[in-house]
Parts: sequence; structure tokens; C-alpha cells
Amino acid sequence: MKKPSSGFTLIELLVVVLIIGILAAIAVPQYFKVVEKGKFAECTQWINGLKGAQERYLAKNGSYFSGAVTGSSFDVNLGSMKYFLISATTPNATPAWTINLTRNTPTPAVYGAYVVRYTAPPGSLTCNVAACTNDLMP
Repeated sequence: MKKPSSGFTLIELLVVVLIIGILAAIAVPQYFKVVEKGKFAECTQWINGLKGAQERYLAKNGSYFSGAVTGSSFDVNLGSMKYFLISATTPNATPAWTINLTRNTPTPAVYGAYVVRYTAPPGSLTCNVAACTNDLMP
């Protein structure tokens, strides 16, 4: 009497590998998107702190701060950023200011090296890469 064979056929194994490959092709870009959103949150949180510090600076000195943002630039320490490089704030013709934050260690395949620009007032946040604007902006 012949024993029934056990195990998987080659076709069954190939189907499983194909399914795992399809799931990975969908999941990996979504994973990078979620990770980048978390890193982008550092940028928006830091800008929110800077907005308050700039308004207090305006009330105290009669103009917005312009120059390199350091720990002693304002009445609060805004802290350093891990994922973005901070440019100097630049004043505009009207009582307004602008700052650029450049992503310093980007994931090149997904977003690349993008720059986030905040202009106040009116408080507009823009990005120079379309994927950044579509995926990360609040």
C-alpha cells in the first residue's frame, strides 16, 4: 500500500510568494508615508511654537525677529529639530515673516528633499514637492 504524500506543491508555494509580494508592494509605500507623516509632525509642532514666540517678540520689540533662530532668540527655547534644518527667519515688507525648514535626511524614493515654508501672517504652510503637499500637509 502506497503512503499518501504530504507537503506543498511548487504551484502552491509560488501562489503564496506572489500574494506576499503583492501585499508588500502595497504596504511598503504606505509605511513610508506614515513614517514621514510622523517626522513632518515635528516640523508643524516646532512652527506652532515659533508662531507664539514671534508674536511675543513683536509685542515686546515692535517688529518680528529676523535672523538665525537660536535658543536665545526668543523668550522660550524652541529646541532643536532632528529631521529638519532651520533657515533664518526673514522679514517681509509688511509686518510679516517667513521661515524655511528643509528635510535633512529624506527618504529619496518617496518624497525626496522637500522644503516647508511658513509665512506669517496669514499663516500659510507650503511645500515645494507635490507629494508632500498631498500627503503630509494638514
